[in-house]
Amino acid sequence: MLSNRYATLIAGLLSGLIFAPTFLIPAVFALSLLCFQVYKSMSWRHAAIYGFIFGFGHFLTGLYWISIGVSVYIEEFWWALPFALFGLPLVLSCFIAASCYICWFIRNSKYYHFVFCVVWVFFEWLRSWIFTGLPWNLLGYALSFSEILIQVTSIVSIYGLSFVVIYIATSLHHLLVKQRCDFVIALTTAGLILVIIIVHGVFRLHNNPVKFLNIQVRLVQPSIPQLAKWDLTQFWQHLDLHLSLSQAPGNPDLIIWSEASLVVPYTHPSIKYKLLEMLNNTGAILLAGGITDNGKQDDAVQIYTALYALKADGEQLFEYHKSHLVPFGEYMPLKHIIPLKKLTPGFIDYTEGTANIVKLDKFNLVIRPLICYESIFPNEARVSNSIADVIINVTNDGWYGNSSGPHQHFYISRMRAIENGMPMIRVANNGISVIIDPLGRIIKKLNLNQIGFVDGFIPEKLATPTLYSLFGDSTTLIIVFLVLIMQFMIKSLFGYHAIRYCKA
Repeated sequence: MLSNRYATLIAGLLSGLIFAPTFLIPAVFALSLLCFQVYKSMSWRHAAIYGFIFGFGHFLTGLYWISIGVSVYIEEFWWALPFALFGLPLVLSCFIAASCYICWFIRNSKYYHFVFCVVWVFFEWLRSWIFTGLPWNLLGYALSFSEILIQVTSIVSIYGLSFVVIYIATSLHHLLVKQRCDFVIALTTAGLILVIIIVHGVFRLHNNPVKFLNIQVRLVQPSIPQLAKWDLTQFWQHLDLHLSLSQAPGNPDLIIWSEASLVVPYTHPSIKYKLLEMLNNTGAILLAGGITDNGKQDDAVQIYTALYALKADGEQLFEYHKSHLVPFGEYMPLKHIIPLKKLTPGFIDYTEGTANIVKLDKFNLVIRPLICYESIFPNEARVSNSIADVIINVTNDGWYGNSSGPHQHFYISRMRAIENGMPMIRVANNGISVIIDPLGRIIKKLNLNQIGFVDGFIPEKLATPTLYSLFGDSTTLIIVFLVLIMQFMIKSLFGYHAIRYCKA
């Protein structure tokens, strides 16, 4: 029993490497071991324990980088490191343990493998919203290295792609329990599904060439270290770096700065003077991530993580407030019970805004803003391209150094463009800044740790809304029923001779 648990932990650790930047895809078949162990477990307790151990390994290698963010302010938050490194994987492991607990009760059903996959995806969806949600490293993101394979998310969502991955990954379970006929059926079904996905992806990419709006953007990435970013003694140096990159030769219509590029309100006279001087020199409009407040004092003050737009004459064109805040990072849950300070600088918790769209009338451009963490929530980021023209995502992955975190965040964010059939402009302080077309193709890019800017035109959105943008996560059921129907069809095609083969 003990050796089985060690094998389960190793399998979980390996499965966490299927995501960016390693994309160790063969490790996805480690999920077959978990499926097998649940099937062979003597009790629901053993099944849940296997799920918990596997989940701990899975999330440990997949989310270790969160502890790097906590270590930025190690002198103040040293005590939080074990919770970030081990505590979060332990909590998230409960979702996999619960799925294995449920599956144990149907282990003797002929639909066990299929139900195992459905339950896994259900719990992925559940953890995307419960306790504010963390839909990070859903299994579907393992295929995000391929532009072709991920096109199907515009129809069936990232959860639908997760179902495909878990179905393929656990198909080997049938061999482990010596169900040769079921293995052939599952393998054939998986192969046909993959063919359909590949044909759809190739067709979609071929028939939607990149087109551009006549709006040029400049993405500014200063790559300021996180510890220095909030050091007010270096504020003017950082501002000058932003201004210098913004005023380099070129003719941008929009200049976009990252999340919290201004760590104090821009309304300070000296700051505003420099910003307007830069805008007058370039003739552009500035979209900047920053910190704003409600203008009140003492206990009535509220602060926001914001994205706002400024013209050269000082007019503010819009101000968007982040609506999905990071627990422990931007606010402390249950602060009245646990009187601790949030991770980010300052003692006042941020206030959440209301998700919406904003418009730049000069260009007749409707924007769906997403600030950092917001881009990982598929349903919250969902917007029909009949309503908006572009997603602008400002972020700061400087917290996580050279870890897998910034790479994972980029690939996760890119999926929102494909799901909604809309281009995305992603600007990071440090991370990966990129112009993406509505099919997820990378047009221009700044890599992790690169200091600089990139100019490019905003790609056009697709002519019609995607199925996902219209109906949301419910579209996952399309691929679930398709797999179920294909299983029945393939099994019926095998007929009598296949049954004799399986029993031989």
